[in-house]
Amino acid sequence: MQRETNRPARLAKASILSAAAALAMPLWAANAFPQSPIVLVVGFGAGGSTDVCNRALAVDVSRQLGQPLVVENRPGAGSSLSVTYTARQKPDGYTIAALSTGSLLNQVLTPSVKYDVTRDLTQIAMVAQYQVGVLVKADSPYQSMAELIEASKTAKQPLAYGTAGLGTPMHLASERLTQLAGTEWVHVPYKSGPENITALLRGDVDFMVQTAEWVPYVRNGSMRLLAAYTQERIKGFESAPTVRELGYDVVAPSFMGISGPAGMDTAVVQTLQEAFRNAVNAKEFVSCSDQFGLRPDFKDAAAFSAHVQDTLTTWTPLIKQLAPQN
Repeated sequence: MQRETNRPARLAKASILSAAAALAMPLWAANAFPQSPIVLVVGFGAGGSTDVCNRALAVDVSRQLGQPLVVENRPGAGSSLSVTYTARQKPDGYTIAALSTGSLLNQVLTPSVKYDVTRDLTQIAMVAQYQVGVLVKADSPYQSMAELIEASKTAKQPLAYGTAGLGTPMHLASERLTQLAGTEWVHVPYKSGPENITALLRGDVDFMVQTAEWVPYVRNGSMRLLAAYTQERIKGFESAPTVRELGYDVVAPSFMGISGPAGMDTAVVQTLQEAFRNAVNAKEFVSCSDQFGLRPDFKDAAAFSAHVQDTLTTWTPLIKQLAPQN
């Protein structure tokens, strides 16, 4: 009889201990997801800013979730191949992708791209903005963006500028600026940022527009930053104004985000979203952002989805104007 009398008390005590243990569990242990490694598909080769900084994010996300977040490089077609691959995977959260503005706008620019990011992907989180600058060689006669624009208006032949490709955020922002400023420039598209940088240093173009792969060249004195296609002046390079400060409302559409296949479970998206929210502030990503000139800028799944749609709405008309065959 004594045993039966104490049984409810023992059960209550066990329940309390179980609840306390659950509260003490880390995030990954308290949820069904993830139970195995997650693959993060990156649409660029190893060693560039997108690859290195996504690997930095992966370090902290792995730490939080208790499972490895493994970066898998699938470069090609302006990162469209990685998006196409990811869109075809199971929407279970175990394959996700780094999404960039270029891979988003490729669906408008390139007829062979058949995906629609708003239809075929689930947006998880935005983590940063690439910072796009206008640069000249150190020995260029142009000391400011205002001088460059004025010189463009009186030059006998249009000035030539390089970017990392047709339809890139660098190209789109610059074409928008020519419309607003009443200038004429010749666009010279290269296959990558490093090729664009080499062309400027070799003197093949008058100036270049590029994401912040230029940081070490400005720091060592071989290039000069004239202006930035950003909302605010770039940290560490505050002497260069934004194009907006000069009276031209142009900001390059250049984000770094995380997406997965369409149809992902809301709880899985939430788990990943919160892990990336924390990883943006982790020392690994902060250090990488400083090295490559990224601006950490977290947006949750809903805000990132809205940002993607807004980017398409804003830039699709100009893309179609520049590439009317689409």
